[in-house]
This record gives sequence, C-alpha cells and structure tokens, in this order.
Amino acid sequence: MVGDSTPRTAQEVIDQAVSENRSGERLLYAFAIVFVVLGIAIIAVGLWRHELAIAALGTLASALFWPAMDCARRTRKESVAIRLLEAPLSRADTAKDAAEMLREVFHDLFHEQHTLQRARNSGAQRSRKTQAIK
Repeated sequence: MVGDSTPRTAQEVIDQAVSENRSGERLLYAFAIVFVVLGIAIIAVGLWRHELAIAALGTLASALFWPAMDCARRTRKESVAIRLLEAPLSRADTAKDAAEMLREVFHDLFHEQHTLQRARNSGAQRSRKTQAIK
C-alpha cells in the first residue's frame, strides 16, 4: 500500500490493528498454558521424588500463569475497544470529529492504565513504609 493514494477506511485500519493484536494475544495464551502444564509437571515430579524444593519450583512456574493471563486480558480489552471505534468512526462527518472522538477514547484507555499503575506503586510504597516503621 506504499504507492496507493486512496486513503484506507476506518474499518480497514481497525481490522489491521485487531489482527496485529490477535497474534500477541494468542502467544500470551500459549505462554499461560505452557506455564500451567510445566508447573503441574514439575510439581508431580517433585511429589513423585519426595522433594519439596522441586515441587516449590513447580509452584513458581505455575504462578507465571497470572502475568501472562493479565497481559492477554488487557490485549483483548484493547482489541475490543478498537473494534468498538468502528461504528462511531464510520459515522464521523469530518476528520476533526473523528480525531476528537479518538482523543477521548485513548485518554480514557490510557488514563485507566495510568491510574492502575499509580495505585500499584502507591501500594508498594505504603508497604515499604509500614515495614520500615516496624
């Protein structure tokens, strides 16, 4: 499309963004499955050999399931948000209307992520302060 002078429609751009997200989402689901299966296998080996340390390592491997699933969930949420933009963008009369709508959506999306990150950071700081007082 480098030499193509016709502008792409909103639907084409959104379809491309969603398809690009889909491969990353599938990779994250695969990681989650691998972590769980590998963790359970390591736990089983640890129990079979009666070695608690190996079973603990299996638990750690299985715990990696949560970050992978959290990232996959966020990717899925962003793909749905992008897909939901299709209808309003196709009805926008001017490029200015479309740009304003996109600005609002991205502000809401990234403001939510920034708020979550700030809450995590403040929770960690409170935890450190509490431990320092003790």
